[in-house]
Amino acid sequence: MNLELNSQLMQQIERCQFYNVKKNRPCNMEVYKTGGQYCVFHGQQDIDWIECPLDPSHKVKKVKMDKHLKICNKKKLDEELKQNPFFKEKINLEEDAQQKKMKLQTLSKEQFNELIEMIPQAFQKAIAIYQEYLGKIGEQTENCYSYILDENVEEAPQKISDKEKDLQQVELLTQIMDQYNLINKDMAYIEYGAGKGRFSHQIAEKLKEKDNSMAIHVLIEREPRKLKYDRFHRDNKYFIRCKMDIRDFNLKILEQQLKEQGYDKEIQYVGVCKHMCGGASDLTLTSLLTQERFPVGMTIATCCHHLCDKNTYKNLAFMNQINVPEHLIELLFQTSSWYVSGSINQQKKVKTENEISSDQRKTLGKMAKRIIDIGRVLYIHQITQLKVILKKYCEQLLSPENFIILLYK
Repeated sequence: MNLELNSQLMQQIERCQFYNVKKNRPCNMEVYKTGGQYCVFHGQQDIDWIECPLDPSHKVKKVKMDKHLKICNKKKLDEELKQNPFFKEKINLEEDAQQKKMKLQTLSKEQFNELIEMIPQAFQKAIAIYQEYLGKIGEQTENCYSYILDENVEEAPQKISDKEKDLQQVELLTQIMDQYNLINKDMAYIEYGAGKGRFSHQIAEKLKEKDNSMAIHVLIEREPRKLKYDRFHRDNKYFIRCKMDIRDFNLKILEQQLKEQGYDKEIQYVGVCKHMCGGASDLTLTSLLTQERFPVGMTIATCCHHLCDKNTYKNLAFMNQINVPEHLIELLFQTSSWYVSGSINQQKKVKTENEISSDQRKTLGKMAKRIIDIGRVLYIHQITQLKVILKKYCEQLLSPENFIILLYK
């Protein structure tokens, strides 16, 4: 009886008649007034809705904009952010020039051919320079080409959930850090793009296993996250989370802040991050390498697509050294995503006059990624004079598209 009554009531509710062309169906939400045809939103299409200038993710009625700007939550959050002692706008973004970027899909046949011919040549030169560098710092140089290009890599044999994969990755990263003596209670771990803080949590757990000690942990993440691992470290007053963009994070103020909290030791920085986009990784390098004291260690697990540009990339001189023409540098950054973009779908990709195979695209994309990371390694060494290498997660590679930029004494 109740089911029949509910069904009758549902049928009596008037539904919005606005037809959504994109979704190819009516809106079907409840009308906002009896006898009306439309819901609360579609019934007011004649009213001007404009994007909020403080936060374009939502719209406001034009006539109510002045009132909205005074109470918009974005304004409140921005004011709170500016009160954070670690905030200094764009401190890690040295340039912010808006340049018109050429896209791969718009290249002519001649330009496209120039790009795909240039990448293997630049890769060969990058490998030769990197191999010479490894010899100088006493690292193994044999099979460098094959190692960096992952010529003999096999995919992980079984599929695992993202959660399990993330857990295994941070465990492997922490193990590698321990092998290079980068797990120590006297170090300050700065995790960039921390998310829920799983990486910092794993480092803290490793410290507890070693001598039941605690260290400084500073986590930078611009987005709010639920179920953060911070809750397991409430007894550590030096476990600090900063909700802000990496470009605005002022690491130089950390020592002063810690002294005010009673910390009187010299800080030894160790920078860590996992799978951030290339631009954010470059901002991380700027943050770490512009201190009075350089970090004693660094573990950056590089990302899949890289997504960096000239504004953030730190070693444009290296691109000139391996003969990458100025007009192809941005395009080289874009081709780095070819390695993980899957097979070519002719229905979705814009066809070019000189189409290449999926396997060729994958190899060229991998080469582009390695060129970019080798440039980062050489830049870090040039600045710090410490040893920096590209290292795999492990020989089986849970994520075959990723390497670790590892800095150590």
